[in-house]
Amino acid sequence: GGIAVLVLGIAFFVKYAIDQEWINRVGRVCIGLTCGGLLLGFAHRLRKNYHSFSSVLVGGGLIVFYFTVAFAFHQYHLFSQPVAFVIMIIITIFAVILSILYDRIELGILATVGGFITPFLVSNGDGNYIALFTYLAILNTGLIVLAYNKRWRILNFLAFVFTQILFLAWIFSRAGLPGFSYSGTFLFGVLFYLLFIAMNIIHHVTRGSRLMAFDFIILLSVNLFFYGA
Repeated sequence: GGIAVLVLGIAFFVKYAIDQEWINRVGRVCIGLTCGGLLLGFAHRLRKNYHSFSSVLVGGGLIVFYFTVAFAFHQYHLFSQPVAFVIMIIITIFAVILSILYDRIELGILATVGGFITPFLVSNGDGNYIALFTYLAILNTGLIVLAYNKRWRILNFLAFVFTQILFLAWIFSRAGLPGFSYSGTFLFGVLFYLLFIAMNIIHHVTRGSRLMAFDFIILLSVNLFFYGA
């Protein structure tokens, strides 16, 4: 209870300082990044005796990182889009590594969701499909590594759903407009298809485990969406 009161007191003081413009834009971003770092450091100290609670703190720290960088890009323009994009990729990689080290599926889910919302957080509406789809391919390749290390089926499902949403949303919003490439879109579609097939069978091939009903549903959905598109 005392810690919660202390944290709330600090938060209200920081907000008051910002409202009074005692802290400039760079200072505000630094405060956000520092708070995220403190949460991660505190979580690391508690990881042995309070494993579940420490993973919650790690998740909070990563969320603070994501939204601080997004705020610095959109509101304060402290980063260019490529720089903000690279920083968020680094945060996502860091989240994947932590999910493996902590062996917590919650962190794996956070890393997956955070990775897929990154294009929204740093988007400026230019509709560059090569950059977007290349990023999705890199992200799904990283999730293949996660699938190899951990048997977390929900991550395969989330990756499939988010990729389909982003892929189809771009097609429907850009079809027929200048710059739309049918051949380029088709090639990326094939690449995503192969990545999802690999993601969903790699565990069974390398470890010899049985396919469950959920696995068959995902594999069937991948094929249906690919041929339907």
